[in-house]
Amino acid sequence: MGGVGKTTIARILYNDTRVRDHFELKAWVCVSDEFDIFKISETIYQSVAKESKQLKDLNQLQVALGEELKDKRFLVVFDDVWNENYDDWENLVRRYWK
Repeated sequence: MGGVGKTTIARILYNDTRVRDHFELKAWVCVSDEFDIFKISETIYQSVAKESKQLKDLNQLQVALGEELKDKRFLVVFDDVWNENYDDWENLVRRYWK
């Protein structure tokens, strides 16, 4: 359900100093209607990487992102999500959270 303030509350918490101090890395991803694993992964990578790389291959991007997240406490907020397809989400998180 849109328009009830979920993003506003999430943004307040995301920017809270206690949250900022608790996580080594943070990323905010606006997913919207089109669920594009490459774009989502690229947004997370650009938020957490120390250096900017233009990776054009999904596998290379996921490997690089996995290295950035390895052994770190991180927070990723997925905003404006309308996709309920379990397989899409499983494909996205398979390398990072398992």
